[in-house]
Amino acid sequence: MTTAKKDITLGESKRDICSSLLPKRTRGLNFFSIDYNLQRLLTRYNPVLIQNEGKFLEDFGKFCSTELDEQAEYTDRIHPPVLRQEVVDFIRPDERRGNVYLNERYKDAQQELYRRELLAKCFTSEKKESHMLPFVGQYLISHSDVSTGCPFAMTHPVAYILAHYAPKVLREKYLPELLRTDGATAIGGTWATEKHSGSDIGNTITTVTKHSYDYYRLYGHNWFTSAIGFKKFLTIKTARPDGAPGGSKGLGLYLVPSHIDDDWSVPNEYNVTHLKEKLGTRGLPTGEVTLDGTLCYEIVPAGQGLKVMMEALSCSRVHNAMGSAGIMHRALLESLCWTSHRAPFGKRLIERPMIQKRLVDITTEWMAGSALAFQAAHCFDEAVHDTSKKPWARIVTALAKFKTAEQAVWCADKALNLVGGNGYTEEYPTARQYRDAMVTKVWEGPEQIQALELMCVIISSPKDTQLFMDKLMEIAQKLPDTMAREKDNIRALNEKIHTQFQILAVNRASASETADDFLKDMADILAYVLLCDEAAWEITRCNDQQKLLVAKHYYERTFNRCIGLAPTYEPLRKHFNFIR
Repeated sequence: MTTAKKDITLGESKRDICSSLLPKRTRGLNFFSIDYNLQRLLTRYNPVLIQNEGKFLEDFGKFCSTELDEQAEYTDRIHPPVLRQEVVDFIRPDERRGNVYLNERYKDAQQELYRRELLAKCFTSEKKESHMLPFVGQYLISHSDVSTGCPFAMTHPVAYILAHYAPKVLREKYLPELLRTDGATAIGGTWATEKHSGSDIGNTITTVTKHSYDYYRLYGHNWFTSAIGFKKFLTIKTARPDGAPGGSKGLGLYLVPSHIDDDWSVPNEYNVTHLKEKLGTRGLPTGEVTLDGTLCYEIVPAGQGLKVMMEALSCSRVHNAMGSAGIMHRALLESLCWTSHRAPFGKRLIERPMIQKRLVDITTEWMAGSALAFQAAHCFDEAVHDTSKKPWARIVTALAKFKTAEQAVWCADKALNLVGGNGYTEEYPTARQYRDAMVTKVWEGPEQIQALELMCVIISSPKDTQLFMDKLMEIAQKLPDTMAREKDNIRALNEKIHTQFQILAVNRASASETADDFLKDMADILAYVLLCDEAAWEITRCNDQQKLLVAKHYYERTFNRCIGLAPTYEPLRKHFNFIR
């Protein structure tokens, strides 16, 4: 296997930096410059973006590995959010309102994302950038701080919904507030979860009453209210208008500002009653909020609310997948830095075969997860401009969100184990990364919700299942003759899933029981096929076969696992210094 050749859009390859030259810690590494896989994915999916924004992304990668990483540690360990119940009217001391206080470093880190125009360039530039830009931003952010990435992952879809669905007067007034670059950006939120219903948005009991021709009032609660506590926020909330039917058909979607005046000085009517104590993302304020006459504006009326909210959640789920991929890469870097310098019994850990085997596995999962995440991001961007692409985007996003979350937790766990007892302490980033990785599995829908949503697609739309199989074969047919074995593997996997679809079609009663199995199998298959597709591109464009070796190893790990040493380990270990 040869190393990567110079590519006119890729720049000098970073792969010739041997693992022995890695620093003792990851902080200070440029998360963009060192990530040749990221650069290649962008070169393939969006060469215009990397041409226009390559220098910007390099600067941002440095920011994420230094200032953002330092802030994340400080906020997580020293100064997490604090809730205070404070008197509103001194004449009525029994009337209190919950106020959340965030440290200045955390708030400034959030504003820095918007000062750097990660979001604004997608909406306000004369020549708008691809939505891939904020998704890649999330990938880099999540190397350091999921607590900062989460609000950004909600601000993006709120801006998208306002730009595409809100009435003109609402869009013109509030969209610019989400796109500001002066340090005063309003932070977005997606309020849908209520304590009795969880992910069952159709069971929403929050009601909304019209008070004038242009505004409404909300009455109810929100159980998981992330990003509460920022000075300015704009959130979207599902609610049921007076007289609307029950279920999802009765829901509208409403915009809730944190303040009711143009100067953002008069607070809206809401009360934070509790701040969640969470396993991870401790820097992110997540509260329980009571809505008692909260002012809001209608984005779409009853009957359209759930559909539009699901579009917002689709965007957030792509962020979740990209963030998961970022967590995986950080886990790999932590593992490489530690094992390159730790030398118990007179020999560096990285020179030991069993450690190399584990590092190969982490690399394989990261690359497979990145293949899914970037496919989801690319498909989202395509569907923005071509609605006929939405069915494929919907399938890919569901599979990517599920699979990458599983992989992120696995990779974070293995990195912690490689660092050992030190990795379990809060003095090392592996502990926080492991805790924060957990949120990717439950945020925007846990495994069972993802499985049931995918099963609804499979059962209600045979065209979409056929689309999945057609996509697999379309990629297989494009593979070069040198990848004949991979072609055969894809055909066999396609036949397997086709058989399962047929069995399900005549036994729909098993759908609720087998939904999670379909989710896992389809995600595993798609990840492998996308790795093969990338491998073919890299062989042709870069004369590099590493991705092919990774694809082979992923296949062995996933579909042909056996006790003992898989034959695909040795070729990857042979070229071990080029894995990163």
